[in-house]
Amino acid sequence: MTAAVALVTSSAVSASADPATEEPRHSFAEYQGIPISIYEYGPSADEAPTIVTTGGWPGDSTIFETAARKLATKYHVVRYDQRGEGLSGHNTNDELNSLENLADEFGVVIDKTAPGKQVHIFTEGWGSFLTSEYQFRHPGRIASLSAIGAPSLDLAHYALVESGRDPAEFVKNMPNIVWYGALSTPVLPELLAASGFDEAFFGAGVASAGDPPVNMSKEDMVASVSRYRASLPTRLGYAPAYSFLEVPVMQVFQSPDDSPGMITGLAGHTNNLWLTEIEGSHTNFAAKSWPLVSAELDKAITATEHR
Repeated sequence: MTAAVALVTSSAVSASADPATEEPRHSFAEYQGIPISIYEYGPSADEAPTIVTTGGWPGDSTIFETAARKLATKYHVVRYDQRGEGLSGHNTNDELNSLENLADEFGVVIDKTAPGKQVHIFTEGWGSFLTSEYQFRHPGRIASLSAIGAPSLDLAHYALVESGRDPAEFVKNMPNIVWYGALSTPVLPELLAASGFDEAFFGAGVASAGDPPVNMSKEDMVASVSRYRASLPTRLGYAPAYSFLEVPVMQVFQSPDDSPGMITGLAGHTNNLWLTEIEGSHTNFAAKSWPLVSAELDKAITATEHR
């Protein structure tokens, strides 16, 4: 993995400042020539355990902004935008948007913000997939991995196979399969994103649920949607890279908008699974289930910090 990190800009904020009101410390790292936008909250990595969070698709990492500020009262929190999102560099190259490159990009972020230290993960969607990929390829750096929904594309392959043996469950899984298949096709995903369809479709869904708006743009959606085509056909489809992921704690927050078929049998594919059902969705969990989510994150961090 390329480990070169270039600091482009940084604004210092006192660790004693109130994270609920103070601006986060903003900086950039670089991987494969692509700038990666990073926001840090609360104390430094030398003063408290580090929690890293990032978004999925669509939308950037601001869906974790509220959670980051709440967690920063006692943890060093790192929120970053993956390539193709927010202020990070944009590209539409399938290979550059592969799961392997997204994982290595994460490695550069934690090498910059918590060098030589273990980190804790709290994320969803592609944030979960890429950090699971990193743990598979570089075991030992992640102390706990807490995901909203399915934590791994590769393990979701086995979940779908197992749940699909039941015809009724197979039917329930079809919307996910069709959705992921459509996003993995050539050209079409970019055309839909560029037309504004995706932005309008997801925006309407968020609004109908009464959730706060998600920060997403046509530019971001076009630049980052090729990650589906780059990795889903192999990892979720015909060639997962691993069938077991060892991590000190794998915690899954299952929300009502998650498909149970994506985590069927997951306990048999990892060594220490914690499963918690929450209210709300991937975008409003901080409002609907925060006391439960924060308590479970505290438990995961406490259980692994002094191993």
